[in-house]
Amino acid sequence: MKFDKTGLESTIVQFSILDHIMHENGLVLAGQWDYERVTYDYKFEDMTNGDVYYLRVPGVAIEGMVESSYAVIKLGKPYLGKHYYPHGVEYDEEFPDTIINTCNKKLETLRDQLGSALQRSMVSVGDIAKYVTPSKPSDSVAEAAATMKNENVTIVPVCDGENLVGIVTDRAIAVGGFADNQAGMTKVEELLEKPSMTLAPDMKPEQAAELMNESRLTEVIVVDGERFVGIVSYFHLKEKINA
Repeated sequence: MKFDKTGLESTIVQFSILDHIMHENGLVLAGQWDYERVTYDYKFEDMTNGDVYYLRVPGVAIEGMVESSYAVIKLGKPYLGKHYYPHGVEYDEEFPDTIINTCNKKLETLRDQLGSALQRSMVSVGDIAKYVTPSKPSDSVAEAAATMKNENVTIVPVCDGENLVGIVTDRAIAVGGFADNQAGMTKVEELLEKPSMTLAPDMKPEQAAELMNESRLTEVIVVDGERFVGIVSYFHLKEKINA
């Protein structure tokens, strides 16, 4: 039995998002997958007579391979089958109304949760990035330190016009041990360094957070080509992902 017009068929979603929501709702992948196809199963057991049913939600990878969390899956029509031991699952059956109603409720929940997740997934790193007042290479270290304090960041972008030329970090200022008069006389260009990582504004928050976690970075510059866009915080990314 196939379920029509559930709102799930033809839904396109990143595999990591799909897998998380499916498992939260009791649908398991188990061995029902290869590098191009997935089938999530929800098992029903009728305790009165021992009958076993499976609600199945299939999908096919349209980008990447299923083993990658960044693969993109297109869902097909869900279907319901009855298991006959030891022969397998049959789909052309008469199914109890209670089982069909339960399946419909489960599919509605999946549709709503996937819809909400897809809305969140449309947010990009550029949408989350916080604009921080850039310093110029000729500015004083004291001015950069003031920006860090006033805008609550640990790195300040150093720009030539709109283009990023480097950064100055709170660590570099602290290691330098500048007194107030030294900080006022020392130029930012003397502490200028290249960022160890930058992010593109169209990157997904999940991917950015994973990269930052691997590199143990709490703040990273976002650039569009050479143009400075803003700074993202790992903790802010996680808040958006988990919202």
